[in-house]
Amino acid sequence: EVTFTTRFFRGSASNWWHGTKEYMMTNEVEMKWENFSRLFMGQYVPDSFTFQMGCELGELKQGRTSVAEYTRKFNELVRF
Repeated sequence: EVTFTTRFFRGSASNWWHGTKEYMMTNEVEMKWENFSRLFMGQYVPDSFTFQMGCELGELKQGRTSVAEYTRKFNELVRF
């Protein structure tokens, strides 16, 4: 997953990935999706956005929406 995803990085994202990959190899950090995702999110997703998504997730209720719509919104928010 990591190799496939990073193949599409260009410009500053590509530069970031080359440095991060070097760091991971030097520090023997396993090249797993979970590790990559944590580092990527730390670099490109502001803490304020992650906090906002967490708040929205905490307030999410199905109410009158369909199960499919509720599930879609839940899956959108839980990624962060």
